[in-house]
Amino acid sequence: MLLIHRLLFATPLLLAAHLAHAADDDCAERAKSIVQQAYPAATVTDDGAFTVNGAVITLPSADGFGSGPHAMVCKTWPAHPQWLLVAVPLMTKTGDDENQGDLELLVLDKTSLKVQQRLRLKGRMSDDAIQIHNVALDTARYQLAPDNIAFGLRLTQANNSHASPFEETDLWLYAMDHGQLRPVLDGIVIARSNGEWDTKCAGTFDSATRTLAMDSATHHGYADILVTEKATTDVSIDGKDGQCDEKPSIQKKQNYRLGYDGKTFPVPEPLRPLG
Repeated sequence: MLLIHRLLFATPLLLAAHLAHAADDDCAERAKSIVQQAYPAATVTDDGAFTVNGAVITLPSADGFGSGPHAMVCKTWPAHPQWLLVAVPLMTKTGDDENQGDLELLVLDKTSLKVQQRLRLKGRMSDDAIQIHNVALDTARYQLAPDNIAFGLRLTQANNSHASPFEETDLWLYAMDHGQLRPVLDGIVIARSNGEWDTKCAGTFDSATRTLAMDSATHHGYADILVTEKATTDVSIDGKDGQCDEKPSIQKKQNYRLGYDGKTFPVPEPLRPLG
């Protein structure tokens, strides 16, 4: 069973990320208009993408599937249904071994598509051996204060190693504060799987998931964030007569409390994204 788990190691997170990307499909029919409104200097390329200031903007496919990690993503913000959230990868280099680019977050008027706020995240789409596989907008109700709800950005990244697989999904939170869009939680790992094994039997695999909940306690006017972590370690060894012996899974639970310091929610080092 553990061997099968290893062969399919990256599938659960990547499948969930792919479905999340497909769900963020409010770009499908209006993507071109969004780009033209937000980037009036952009020009159309022969393959239907756009270029602006040396960066390529890729439009999503009509159904949201098969768009790839560098396509723009849109989602209506339930907390403010008059607004449309957009994540725009601005890629200056793409390839099998390395990608370079920024990511720009836009808050648009859903009717007119006029930009209400924008925030450019330098280098957020840059990667190399561990590559970004999915970008998704998270509109869960992150109620920071009675009149302020944040939204999230999720990135899933993974490597292509069979012997040392690695995959994680990271979350950032952003809020409208005094009329400006700004980060309030600068990255936390909400799911991670990694392992080391001989590709036959012997090895160790670790996985962890974290859920966030808003608490009634506050610091500097913002609610605390409670983080619940569930971690599992699986170990197998070479047994007698060529059998692969699996040891009982080791499961642990741990809770964290993140308090706002007036500028951001500091994230403990063990919970921070890779890099």
